[in-house]
Amino acid sequence: MHIKEFRVSNNLTQKELADLLKVERTTVTMWEKGSSCPSIQTLKKIADVLNCKIEDLI
Repeated sequence: MHIKEFRVSNNLTQKELADLLKVERTTVTMWEKGSSCPSIQTLKKIADVLNCKIEDLI
């Protein structure tokens, strides 16, 4: 996953991204570390928030 790269390029903190997605900051941390994966529905939300395609994130 490249969530962190897109998050940083959008000048968002983990907390800001988590708030936009209505998840906990620790959830974003787990996604970025690869210890957890977001659902397909959440991937779409992440892509929308980060202005990228789902394919860019996986």
